[in-house]
Amino acid sequence: MSWKVQNRHKCWLPVALILSLAGTIATAEEQPEEEAPPWYQFEILIFERISAGAGSTEFWPEDPGTPSRLNAIPLTEAREIGLREPIETAASSAPDPFRPLAKSEWQLSEQHQHLSRSRNYKPLLHVAWRQQVIEPDQSQQLLLELPRPSNPQAAIDESLRLEGTIRVGVKRYLHLETDLLLRQWETEDGIRGDSLEFRPAFRAFRMQSQRRMRSGEVHYLDHPIIGVLFLASRYELSTEPEPAEDKTPVDGEVESQPKQEPVSTSS
Repeated sequence: MSWKVQNRHKCWLPVALILSLAGTIATAEEQPEEEAPPWYQFEILIFERISAGAGSTEFWPEDPGTPSRLNAIPLTEAREIGLREPIETAASSAPDPFRPLAKSEWQLSEQHQHLSRSRNYKPLLHVAWRQQVIEPDQSQQLLLELPRPSNPQAAIDESLRLEGTIRVGVKRYLHLETDLLLRQWETEDGIRGDSLEFRPAFRAFRMQSQRRMRSGEVHYLDHPIIGVLFLASRYELSTEPEPAEDKTPVDGEVESQPKQEPVSTSS
């Protein structure tokens, strides 16, 4: 059993922060059938509630299971493993799909800073990417992971704290499906079994959610331990024509003259 997010649930995030996340309401995500699937920019910010007593009033199963990695691809490896190419469009150029964007292109940076300054929350993963969006049952599932530790000799691999999957599709509305597992280490030293093999002691918390949404809004997925902010924005491809070739001769080059036809002087 795991925690499944419902549309009607308790609100664990302060009202002031929720109000600061309000976005503009957009229309349904409709498109003519003959057009190519639209491009979107997605951004997800996953954070942990670290306030005293967070989740202490809930019943948590010892083994909530783990998100299925079947057919899921890591965002950072999407192009390297031969993911299918973008569906052709009339646009002159298209970005690489499923590639993490630079921080300068994030739209939830202010919310990230707010969470970082708070003693009650800890940002875990913040990533943005672009992709074409197709029907939910055909869309690509993506793997969400924390970066590997810079010190391979660390006793506890912090990258194991969070794992999960996300998938976004469109069928009149955007459909978001997430499955996240967060591990909290109970001790710094971990425990040793009969084989003397080091095994960290942790508690696992799982959040599964399905949400229908519109673009242009910041959506908040609620959970006693895990929090998720998600933003979907339509991304318009550039259709500007390529600049004309500059035929101005460079220094030292003589511009060729058009060939002149001989003029007859006979009378």
